[in-house]
Amino acid sequence: MLRRSSLFALLMMLWCQSAFAQMDIMGVWRPLPRNQDGSGMTGDIAGVPVSDAARWRVQSWSPEDFDVTEWACRPHAWDYSLEGPLSALRLWAEIDQATQKVIAYHGHMNQQEQETTIYMDGRPRPPANALHTWSGFSTGEWDGDVLVVTTTHLKEAYLRRSGLMHSDQATIRTRWRRMGDYLQATSIVYDPVMMTEPYMRSTMMWVLDPALQMSPYPCEEATETALPRGVVPHFLPGKSPLPGWTRT
Repeated sequence: MLRRSSLFALLMMLWCQSAFAQMDIMGVWRPLPRNQDGSGMTGDIAGVPVSDAARWRVQSWSPEDFDVTEWACRPHAWDYSLEGPLSALRLWAEIDQATQKVIAYHGHMNQQEQETTIYMDGRPRPPANALHTWSGFSTGEWDGDVLVVTTTHLKEAYLRRSGLMHSDQATIRTRWRRMGDYLQATSIVYDPVMMTEPYMRSTMMWVLDPALQMSPYPCEEATETALPRGVVPHFLPGKSPLPGWTRT
């Protein structure tokens, strides 16, 4: 009988440890200095397991893309904004009053005021042809003290602002881990169109800063380069005169 009681107590201790392993990620977080992904050179794909489709996409890209009207005030995707220089972050929870359970976490990013919702209530993922957005559709679950977020339904967006893109079929899995007053995000990109294998980013770090003021990010459209209506700047694959292309 004593052995059974000891076993029951051990199981209860393990259950409690698992139940209370979840960390509080809420608060205002100031980004720590970090190196952004890539060298910043035009067409840089070094270290990225790109497919032929991604290589052609990179080699046809032109910096003048940013001058077309459709790109004026175009937001960064949430997953890209995480590692950008203006990645001050606010996270808060939506609580169900009846059960006091977390329904969702919400995030606000200083960079172009991007926002995301991470559903924690087990709701089903939308069908494949549902609306794709800059933040996508995210669900979360706890793996011990790590919040694992799976994001789908993203628009095509850049992984690096020099032509390297992920497709609208990409899935991004982000692991959020709090260590004292520090918060780390590790993102893994799974893209059957642009990647031949998963691609990982692990440089994103923040420190808790409750006094941090989140400034607004207004954007006004402006014509910086005169482009004829209907023209989309591009190069044929492999024909760009710009430096920095990675050829194999």
